Amino acid sequence: MDMFLGCKDLSIRFYNRSEKILSQITLSINKGEKVLILGPSGSGKSTLISALAGIIPEHLEAEVSGEVFCRKEAGVMFQDPDSQFCMLHVDEEIAFSLENRSIPRHEMDPIIAELMDKVGLMVDKKTPIETLSGGMKQRLALACLLALEPEVIFFDEPTAQLDPAGRNEIFVLLNQLAQKTNHTMVFVEHVLDGCIEWMDRVIILNENGSIIGDGQPKEMLLKFKNEMKEAGIWRPKLFPHKWEEVIQNDAHPLTIKLANLKKTKPLKDGDILLRTEHVEIGFGKKTIVSDIDIKIHKGEWISIVGENGSGKSTFLKSLIRLEPIKKGKILFQNTELKKWSERKLYEKAGFVFQNPELQFITDTVFEEVAFGGRQRNWPEDLIHTKTSQLLEEFGLESHQHAHPFTLSLGQKRRLSVATMLLLDQDLLLLDEPTFGQDEKTANELIQRLQERQDQGTTIVMVTHDMDLVDDYSDQVILFNKGRVTYQGTPYGLFSNPSNFRDSALIPPLHYQLMHARKEGVLV
Repeated sequence: MDMFLGCKDLSIRFYNRSEKILSQITLSINKGEKVLILGPSGSGKSTLISALAGIIPEHLEAEVSGEVFCRKEAGVMFQDPDSQFCMLHVDEEIAFSLENRSIPRHEMDPIIAELMDKVGLMVDKKTPIETLSGGMKQRLALACLLALEPEVIFFDEPTAQLDPAGRNEIFVLLNQLAQKTNHTMVFVEHVLDGCIEWMDRVIILNENGSIIGDGQPKEMLLKFKNEMKEAGIWRPKLFPHKWEEVIQNDAHPLTIKLANLKKTKPLKDGDILLRTEHVEIGFGKKTIVSDIDIKIHKGEWISIVGENGSGKSTFLKSLIRLEPIKKGKILFQNTELKKWSERKLYEKAGFVFQNPELQFITDTVFEEVAFGGRQRNWPEDLIHTKTSQLLEEFGLESHQHAHPFTLSLGQKRRLSVATMLLLDQDLLLLDEPTFGQDEKTANELIQRLQERQDQGTTIVMVTHDMDLVDDYSDQVILFNKGRVTYQGTPYGLFSNPSNFRDSALIPPLHYQLMHARKEGVLV
């Protein structure tokens, strides 16, 4: 009997890399199975699903050995839905997929309506795609895939750029779809709660691109607990436990663990490094957030949170003049931002983009980190010493001669942060700094940032990771419905549901337990 989907003795090496990204992979996936692939950053997870989907080597060149058994009709849902769209309006995008199946135009409207209903895309079909939230864009991307009637759907971190509520919505939608249609689904994900519960299998890769585990989710988590922790693979925060048991049983191990996590942190009261006065941000004639009045003190760690499209990244960019403000004033070190020269400003403040490729300008990893020092005519030995130190800190020393674009997403993110730490700036602005990272490298990255904070650097980050917010922030700023609706400690935000209601935030698990017990209901 022919294999439905899989590979035998598959090894893959990209032509610009000396080492293999995947080594001797053999696996078979049955029709209708839901499979989750786990592994540390750079282990080849995305490469594996690209091979199984037929993208490698047909569309991405690589040296491939072994056999791959693909399905002719396969779809891939990527991290960034915008990279998949080529039309302006919702119905046009779905129609584009239908055209690939030669569906007559006069038959398309009812099919488009049915697909939009199936994925919960409750908007007018003529809605401009650019106006959709991140969650709605992923629903549209899914509708476009379903329009192709694929036998297999591959998901490469489909919730990575979504706010917590949007992530949950997509997981629920995909679970419902899996039950109704029995599609074969293959996932790569870092956030496991919400999806691992309904997976049939978990496949674990090690850092060398080899399979070390393949079996039922609960079995794999227990059997490879130490290996996953050592490799830095994210594990679920709740599964295999049941939420009802955690709430109702005081002696439950997870209940005890969560009860000990509550903490408060006093606000810092140092010199004000940056403040805004009645700032308004937006695009063109459209205002996103108005009347922003905040103060950031020297040495603070600030988290900016809110739902997709709430203006977080736009505001972050405005703090370093990468986006213009519509009204108001931004003052940095008591001088209005617009009065700073670019050279002086960028010596004092650094920015790490959500998409790290946007800031790469050289041909090697080493030169990318060294660039800032060369621009300032540092002595060559100082450049070499500081660059080598940063490459070692971020686990990139073995890639120093590689082109930045050939790195994995997690490695690109670490490189983008490393480039900003060479200059020891007073202010670091980071847009989703742990995006695409495994647990080990995310923790190491945060540790590097903490060290800079201890030396007096002020950290301002945009993030959807509420545990990160709770663990490290001195202050958290919430953007909600066009306003700053909260600025204070993480404990103050998460301990009072009225602070984050209707904001797409889901507090860390220990706050959820606190609220559930207080209200006497399951949340």
